[in-house]
Amino acid sequence: MYSACVQEFTQWRDVARPLLSAGIAPEEMEWRVGRQFEPLISNGSAMPAAGPTSLRLSRQLIELLEAIGCYRHDGRWDLMYRLAWRTLRQPRLLEDAADPDVHHAMQMESAVNREVHKMHAFVRFREMADEHGEKKYYAWFEPGHDILRRGVAFFCKRFPNMEWMIATPDGAALWQNGELQFVETPDQATLPKADAHEGLWRTYYRNICNVSRINPPAMRREMPQRYWRNLPESVEIQTLLRDGQASFAQRQREATDMELAKARAMQRALADLPDHSGGPSACRRCDIWRHATQAVPGEGSTSATIMLVGEQPGDEEDLRGRPFVGPAGRVLDAALTTAGLERGELYITNAVKHFKWQPRGKRRLHQRPTTTEVAACNHWLDAEVSQVKPRIIVALGASALRALAGLTDSIESARRLQIPHASGAQIVCTYHPSAILRADPANAGQLRSRLVDDLRRARELAA
Repeated sequence: MYSACVQEFTQWRDVARPLLSAGIAPEEMEWRVGRQFEPLISNGSAMPAAGPTSLRLSRQLIELLEAIGCYRHDGRWDLMYRLAWRTLRQPRLLEDAADPDVHHAMQMESAVNREVHKMHAFVRFREMADEHGEKKYYAWFEPGHDILRRGVAFFCKRFPNMEWMIATPDGAALWQNGELQFVETPDQATLPKADAHEGLWRTYYRNICNVSRINPPAMRREMPQRYWRNLPESVEIQTLLRDGQASFAQRQREATDMELAKARAMQRALADLPDHSGGPSACRRCDIWRHATQAVPGEGSTSATIMLVGEQPGDEEDLRGRPFVGPAGRVLDAALTTAGLERGELYITNAVKHFKWQPRGKRRLHQRPTTTEVAACNHWLDAEVSQVKPRIIVALGASALRALAGLTDSIESARRLQIPHASGAQIVCTYHPSAILRADPANAGQLRSRLVDDLRRARELAA
């Protein structure tokens, strides 16, 4: 058995190459994550002899491994070694998108590439002067993955004649005299929180922003709120949303006939923005409310560190107006007790607030909400997350996972992923209690154990 502790791709590559050359199988290697690099250690086994120098990995695989190495997940090094080991024996492995390892790797690569794109879009430099009065530029960025080295080349090409630094919680990139260096992050107390140009930039943003085009759920999806505190223009967004309708009403009165028609269309678009004042009971953004008894809001501690999100209310929940009080709720209560969690200390809600059903004799049978219906309820769920500010959000089932993260993975594969929420919370995915009720006896026990294990993991992460 061999083990190593690595923090970045180059360290992993230097350890993995002799192992691959010697034919060491993935199950014979333990990859650990820590603060310091520890090269290959043999736990009672002979160190691998130098393998053939003809070891070759394809460019496609190397690029994929470099991307995965930036993904913040303790299991990435195991997955990378397993992919490299299997690809040497199955040269066309990466063409099989249905393979679990390949599928997870592609998802991780996409997440890293999205984070690089966000870095290019949301880094904001602030001007500062050194002791000689020379202008320098500084930016603070908090990426969801370790993408500083991967994304900084864009800024070297974009601003080659400036001296600048992009700092992150894990290190900083310094561009000086045409050379790029990676240094430790300086003390934030010594760095500027604003500069003289931010007022001008905010004025420009207010004047060029087309309020009628703002879609808050889409905006939060494309510009997650964890970036907002470092974006000067973010403080203007709520004001623009609040004042936009009055502004367009004034333009409507002054417009010509053709302009009047356009202004009315804009006003209708503004009217479609979520109105939180009436609560879910007044929501008419989809048709589920027409056949439901009442809306079922979330309940629990508004200072909870853990939020549980299900799919939609069931028959009993629709009648009683509380979430998870039916058969699935009883399964959930038992799992929470086994996992060491108190229901009263949690916040429990659903992605959809009304009960969607179809008649079957005298019974009302659950009917899965569509993607459009889930999206229509997103602003109520976002409001609950903003109010509670949980550290961990447990997605109970596929509909909750789609509402929270936009993912369509199977529950079993999503359970193994580290999924960030736009609010900064971490998502733990698990099975919905109703899946246990629907499962045959042979599988119900296994699903119940996985639900309990995931709830325990949520409790540990929250602590």
